[in-house]
Amino acid sequence: MSLLDRIHAPADLRKLTMDELVSLCEECRQMILRAVAANGGHLASNLGVVELTVALHFVYDFGPYPQGPDRILWDVGHQCYVHKLLTGRRAQFDTLRRKGSISGFPSPLESPYDVMAVGHAGSAISTAIGIARGDAMMNRHSHVVAVVGDASIVNGLAFEGLNSAASLRRQLLIVLNDNGMGISKPQGALAAYLERIRISTTYNEAKNLAQWLVGRLPTSVGSTLETFWHHLKEGLKSGIWPGQIFEALGIKYMGPVDGHDLPGLITMLAELKDVPVPVLLHVKTVKGRGSAVASREPTRFHSPSPFKINGDGVEMHGGGRTWTAAFADAAIEIARRDSRIVALTAAMPDGTGLSKFEKEFPDRFLDTGICESHLVAMSAGLAKAGLRPLVAVYSTFAQRAFDQLWQEVVLNHLPVILCMDRAGLVGEDGAVHHGFMDLAFLRPMPGIVLMAPSDEGELKRCLALATAIDSPCAIRYPRDTVPAPDLDAVIEPSLRQQAQAGWTPGRSRTLRTGRDATIIVYGALARNALDAAVDLQSEGLDVGVVDARFCKPIDAEMLCRVVRAGHALITVEDHSLQNGFGSAVLECAAAKGLPLDGITRLGLPDRFIGHATRAQQLAEVGLDAAGIARSVRDAVRRVRCNAASASAGIHAAK
Repeated sequence: MSLLDRIHAPADLRKLTMDELVSLCEECRQMILRAVAANGGHLASNLGVVELTVALHFVYDFGPYPQGPDRILWDVGHQCYVHKLLTGRRAQFDTLRRKGSISGFPSPLESPYDVMAVGHAGSAISTAIGIARGDAMMNRHSHVVAVVGDASIVNGLAFEGLNSAASLRRQLLIVLNDNGMGISKPQGALAAYLERIRISTTYNEAKNLAQWLVGRLPTSVGSTLETFWHHLKEGLKSGIWPGQIFEALGIKYMGPVDGHDLPGLITMLAELKDVPVPVLLHVKTVKGRGSAVASREPTRFHSPSPFKINGDGVEMHGGGRTWTAAFADAAIEIARRDSRIVALTAAMPDGTGLSKFEKEFPDRFLDTGICESHLVAMSAGLAKAGLRPLVAVYSTFAQRAFDQLWQEVVLNHLPVILCMDRAGLVGEDGAVHHGFMDLAFLRPMPGIVLMAPSDEGELKRCLALATAIDSPCAIRYPRDTVPAPDLDAVIEPSLRQQAQAGWTPGRSRTLRTGRDATIIVYGALARNALDAAVDLQSEGLDVGVVDARFCKPIDAEMLCRVVRAGHALITVEDHSLQNGFGSAVLECAAAKGLPLDGITRLGLPDRFIGHATRAQQLAEVGLDAAGIARSVRDAVRRVRCNAASASAGIHAAK
């Protein structure tokens, strides 16, 4: 029996010897490596927090919430794999991130050991402060721990939490897991400051000397000398002490300590457990520890797709050309022609494809770290200065900069181009990363142009238009492969000239015409809509497909023409039905005085969609080709029944 098989709950850790705990850490690493190689997931970060997680669960009693006396919160959440292994989920770990199994992020629905469902950066400190205050108000004695890592400490929300922590006046442990990396190379002054603490032996030797000197200075020697000694102590601390930025905020700083020294971590955590003030423990770890490939390339193995290790090399399970790759190439192509183009991202140069842009245009690329609000506000400044910023961000993270999008960009009508990757259903990362709200919060903003390409050629046209007009723009595209070939190849010959004519805001393109129904699709699901139309044709239904291209402004002329044809109209989008593209169609139709009873909307339902493959998720919500075809059949049947009823009523009246 392996040591992991003996761990059914964290309390079982205390039954092991120190040597067994060290061996358990290696078992955890091997289990994580196997599971991520098979299923994809966050590898390097989790390999780096093994000893830290084991030590935390050894010292604290993070029992089922809220009965357990202690609480642990994971910032971002993707560093929770070891936590899951130690809290009763070992048997499901081989199927990590698969449909029906455990997720890659904390989830209270999955286990009472997970206090909060999270997947975004910066919130753990603030939430921990709230729980600590709430427990005190509810007369519960608890220890609260927030684990912050992968450079999320630089996020503005994390700083807001740090600023508030000193007023807590009770126990709170903030563990800064400093692996010298974020999702990619960390950015900003604080990251550089922490790196100096990490690597400077002189700094640490000076710290030890300062601690020795301060410990030997008198504590009470008369008022004048006491004032002198106090200033001398503080001068030594502020001049040499690492962590002075945290001490200045009123938070006791400890460290840096070795995050892979399990006995040392356990001793340190035990000493800090009942300190009655907020403490920040600075822990140095190695991202990818225990895996030669992950430690050598921590950015590549931050969140890899399934892979196979062949000796010292890795064979990635590849697919087709992705939307991310298509965007990167399109951005480079347009930057070669237009010197005003600059590209920005928030700690995601690889995830958004901009690492390729950076190599060709290093002076026209900016990475803000995990600071989306700053990212968007800075892009507004760049646009104000006369540049054309391409802001590449995941849809789910764009919502973190809502106010800056509204005030700095849209209110000032600045030509910032928001390029939203991972729009719609994202697959195995699940509910915390679905990009299902971007249209809902962008549509109400006056003057913004909203686009969604259906293929790679359309993506290039979107970018070309966005850089040519003096308006804020947003382009959304999914985590998926682009259709190959482009849909131009399947457009009915009689429609090609119209489809390729002037690409202007609010102009759709018709891919095929139909007498029985028309599907108006917004974005990358156009291929599914076309496949559904072909399938229905074999059943005798003649279904047209329109590629909307724009959600704002919408093609009102096309909409009037389709609705007045009197047959079924079905809108399709990879977005929430609330305030999405289908809502825009209904609003436009109502404003034009058009009948609404023949319009059916397909999109994401009003519930969270769990982790699975993107194909499984689309099938679950009826947005695969089969699901769209099923809805079209129902819509055609309903419209025909309504027409027959109306006709019968007219005859009866006569």
